[in-house]
Amino acid sequence: MCKEIDIGIKIKDIRTKKGILLKDLAKKCGISSSMLSQIEKGNANPSLNTIKSIAKELGVPIFQFFIEDDEKQSKINILKEKDRKVMATREVTYELLSPEGSSNIEFIRMILNEKGLESSIEPMPHKGEEVAFLLSGKAEITIYDQSAIMYPGDSIYIPALAPHKWKNLYDEESVIIFAVTPPEF
Repeated sequence: MCKEIDIGIKIKDIRTKKGILLKDLAKKCGISSSMLSQIEKGNANPSLNTIKSIAKELGVPIFQFFIEDDEKQSKINILKEKDRKVMATREVTYELLSPEGSSNIEFIRMILNEKGLESSIEPMPHKGEEVAFLLSGKAEITIYDQSAIMYPGDSIYIPALAPHKWKNLYDEESVIIFAVTPPEF
C-alpha cells in the first residue's frame, strides 16, 4: 500500500526556516502565491517541474520532500569501540570509525604497526578524496612520486584517484585518522 506524503508541509517548513517569504518563493518558481499556499496546505499537488523548481530555490535536493520524518537522521547514532569494523594485516590495521547513517563520508583510523612497514607495496589510488591527520608517531606519505614526512598534528589533502601510500618512520606504531568521500570501506 502506498503511503501519501504531504510535501507541502515539508516545503513550508524549509521555506520558513530559511526566512523566505511565500510570495518571493512563488515568484522565483514561476507560480502564483495562491498556488504555493495551496501546495503548502496540502490542497494542491505540484507538478514534478514545480517540485524541482521549489527544491532548487530552497537549495535542497528533491528527495528531501519525500523522506518520511522517521527516516531522517534525527536520532543520535554512536558507534561503540567494541562494534567497530576492523581489517588488520601484519603491516597495517584499519578501523572504521563512522557510525551508521554516514552515507557520504567515511572516518577511518589507520595504524601502521611497526617501524618501516608500509600501507602498500606501491602507491594505490582510490575513487574518494581524503583528508588525513597524523595523530601519533611519524610517517612518510608518498603521493604519485613525491614524498613528505608528517609529524603529530600535521594534516594532508589527498585528491581522488591520486596513487598514495604510507610508511611508518616511528619506533612504535603511527596512527593516522582520515576522512574519505565517497566511502569505500
